Amino acid sequence: MLRRLSLLGLAQRRARGPAQPVLRATPVPSPGDVAAFLEAARRSFVCIQQAWDRADLAALSAMASGPLLEELRSQLAERGPGPNHTEVIRVEARLLAVENLCEAQLASVEFSGLIRERQDACATPFRELWMLARPQRADAGWQVARVQALG
Repeated sequence: MLRRLSLLGLAQRRARGPAQPVLRATPVPSPGDVAAFLEAARRSFVCIQQAWDRADLAALSAMASGPLLEELRSQLAERGPGPNHTEVIRVEARLLAVENLCEAQLASVEFSGLIRERQDACATPFRELWMLARPQRADAGWQVARVQALG
């Protein structure tokens, strides 16, 4: 959607302040922590959308992996300097998988909901898969490594 964000699929919205990574140093969720992890993921979804609308590369760099940030830079250049506005009407998150690899932890989160891409338009449904990654260090924050539009 990041094309929506156009990040292959990030929805967007204007922010009132700088976006902050919400999933900073949040551990891989144990079964009892999944709800808190997903709430933080939903907040991050909105923050990234807001940063996208503002074309705020500094905020995006705090939340996206290097390769994804380069893709976003390219999409922002393609989008041009004009204003962008997408309202996140509703966003749901579902944790699909968590993997512990030698060097990193990965979490797959499915986002779905409704967004409005123009103020005079109707809300439309979206569904995306986000891959979140972080180094194995306990103090490391999560970053969006990949976004894929679904369906």
